Amino acid sequence: MKKNKIILFMICINLFSLSGCWNYREMNETRLVTGLAIDYDEKKDEYITTIEIINLKEGKMKGELYESRGKLPFDGIRNVIMKTGRKLYFAHAKVIIISEEIAKRKIISVLDYIYRDAEFREDMGIVVSKEKTAREILEKYTAKDISPIIGYHLEDQIKSEKIVAKYHSAQIWKFIKDLYAEGVSPTLPAVKNISDQKKTYPVLEGLAVFKRDKLVGYISNMESQSFLWIIDHIQGGLIEVDAKISEKLTPITLEIIQSKTKIKPIDNENELMMKIDIETDVIIGNIGGTEDFIGKKGRAILKKDAEKQIKKQVEDTIKKVQKDYDSDIFKFSSSIKKEMPDLWKKIKPKWDDIFKSLKTEVNVVVNIRGSGLKSKPIKVGQ
Repeated sequence: MKKNKIILFMICINLFSLSGCWNYREMNETRLVTGLAIDYDEKKDEYITTIEIINLKEGKMKGELYESRGKLPFDGIRNVIMKTGRKLYFAHAKVIIISEEIAKRKIISVLDYIYRDAEFREDMGIVVSKEKTAREILEKYTAKDISPIIGYHLEDQIKSEKIVAKYHSAQIWKFIKDLYAEGVSPTLPAVKNISDQKKTYPVLEGLAVFKRDKLVGYISNMESQSFLWIIDHIQGGLIEVDAKISEKLTPITLEIIQSKTKIKPIDNENELMMKIDIETDVIIGNIGGTEDFIGKKGRAILKKDAEKQIKKQVEDTIKKVQKDYDSDIFKFSSSIKKEMPDLWKKIKPKWDDIFKSLKTEVNVVVNIRGSGLKSKPIKVGQ
């Protein structure tokens, strides 16, 4: 028994020592990629790839940018290897930024390379730049005190979807899955640069709407929140409500605790309709006035106004997407296919025309579960 323990100990020592030397050598021969931006030069018919690479100097982490060109999306990556003198390691890449031009015409070419290359992770985030180029998102970044690496900064924003509820994050695998789905069109977060106190940094704002594999337009932050309600993906966020007591409007902020949406297709005498039932639990986060919306009467008014506002917001978003983009980002077709497979087979060839004029019935229930730590609004004495 004692002899076996000695042998096991010697094996462990050898494993640790050998693996340590191998890792040290690999790190010295490799440059870690954290983010990529892909643009397209129509005049030269070339893809422009901008890569962010981590550089460790004096113990500090810093991002460096390298640009390359090629006839295929990632031809230029090999040229970057010549510039850096080291192999590029993509397993730690956090986000890929594509330009509007790529999103409108060339996204399949980009996705095909990523999907086939074993070094790229399928859970890497993908976003659409609303700037003139995707490179500008990386190039104009100056908020090094927020994060020295832009790829990490964007990853943090993508992971904040549950808190913000103003965009819907998408990984490579998820976007490709939606492309494969019958009748469904995908979305991607949209990103743009903002300048604040002499700093420039990217923020995610709304969603890029696709018609199958082509970008057709955008929806705003508020419309993106409605989209999340419809697809049952609201896990947090805020609702701004104007509630009325005695003909006086009071701005109130509600914080979403949890939400559940059920979608059911209904076929009434050959007239198809989507029934959307939303139930959302909230707490009162802020009351912008002295009116009492915490008491029983005020709370009933707030509940009614919140339900009315969410219902209108959701209905307006559906109508906009139907009219302007004719793109089933809500996955209504998937619901029909699941609940009524025979009907879906029948309507599938003409789904685009049906979706444009598809009727919806939106029902909203808001449950006000509390009012934070205070039970009464703040009032100023007479």
